[in-house]
Formats: sequence, structure tokens, C-alpha cells
Amino acid sequence: MITNSRWFAYATAGAASAVTCVDSAQATIHYSGRINQKFHYDSVTFQLDQLGDSFYLNHEPHYYSTYSIRGASAHFGINALAGASFAGFYTCAYNPEVASISNLDRGEVISAKPFVPGARGILFTADGFDCGGGNRGQFGGEEIAFIGFKFNNGNGDHYGWARIKTGGLDASYKLLDYAYGDVGDRVRAGQRSSNEMATEEGSLGWLALGAAGLLAWRKSRSRRF
Repeated sequence: MITNSRWFAYATAGAASAVTCVDSAQATIHYSGRINQKFHYDSVTFQLDQLGDSFYLNHEPHYYSTYSIRGASAHFGINALAGASFAGFYTCAYNPEVASISNLDRGEVISAKPFVPGARGILFTADGFDCGGGNRGQFGGEEIAFIGFKFNNGNGDHYGWARIKTGGLDASYKLLDYAYGDVGDRVRAGQRSSNEMATEEGSLGWLALGAAGLLAWRKSRSRRF
């Protein structure tokens, strides 16, 4: 039998855990709002923190001849005054400088991923374009997916994410939204505000608080996309 005093101790520990999680994940998030930019044979650049800080997305056709399209590819790139890179990896035996973008899950910590210098990376490419050997890249399916990136305009690294919806005609896709934090902020894929992911991390703490904590946890989950 668990005494009332021990239940109180568990609840107190849970509350402390919840508050600690909230404090540990504080971040100033700069969120774009909904964009819903479609990419079908397009290329668009998006501004980040300062002039000179930006990322771009494209979707480009592959041609059999001048007028005959055989497929398409999609890319992400990022630039900043003092360096920029994306979460990604090198996989192309034909060209060791060609990199693929990592397909991140919602909630992954951006800074924990391996990064590649960000001039251009593959989201999806068909017919050996960019890298011989058929289709490449992790974004060829039909899904909601996250790109991770970091950039430095001279005062330290900012981490951020871009969310895309894939699976359109000829591997076309949409940029849904994006966000980034201030220098040194711990940012997770999909995080749009300073306390969004912290609330989820502290869910066990909220549950330990009983009915009131359960209600707070349910409300936090209902705000997710």
C-alpha cells in the first residue's frame, strides 16, 4: 500500500520534472507562419535572420531532349555570412561532393544531427541526375517531412527546420512552414514556440499532477498540427 505522503512525494517530483523540462528547452523561436508554397519546376529563396542569411528550395525537370521531360529532382540549399549547413550525409560514389538531405522526424533535436556544408543538397532526384545509379534522396515518398539546418551570421550558430509535404506530380512538393532559434537555442524539428516541445517532454510530470496535469497535457497535444 502506498501512503498519502508517498503519493504526494511522487506528485511533487513529477511537478519538478515538468518545470525542469520547460526551463531546459527554452528558446526564442522565429516562426514563418503558414507558407504553402508549391514547387513544381520552381526555385524560391526565403530570408532568414539578416541580409545574406537565406535558404532556397527548387524543383527542376530532367529532359530527354529540349522539349521532352523525363523526370525531376528537388534540392535544398542554405547560405549565411559566416557559414551554413544542413542536416545530411554523403552517399554518392560518383561524386563525393554531392550530399543528400536528412529526412527528420518531428521532435528531433536539430543540433544533434550530422551536418553538411549547405550550398546544395538532394531532397529527391530521379534517373541518376546529380548522382548516377537511379533515384536518390530521402524525400521521394508521400509524407510530411522535416529538413534541419544551421546558419551563422557572425555571432554563432542558429538552428532551424523547414517542413515540406512531398508526393506531388513528378516529385513536386510544398514548403508548409519553417522556423529557427536564436544563437545557442536548442530547437526541435517542428517547434514553433518556446514551450511547445517542452510541454510534451514534461508530459509524465503533468500526468503525475493528476486530473489538472492530464488536462494540461491533453490541451498541449491538441495544439499540434
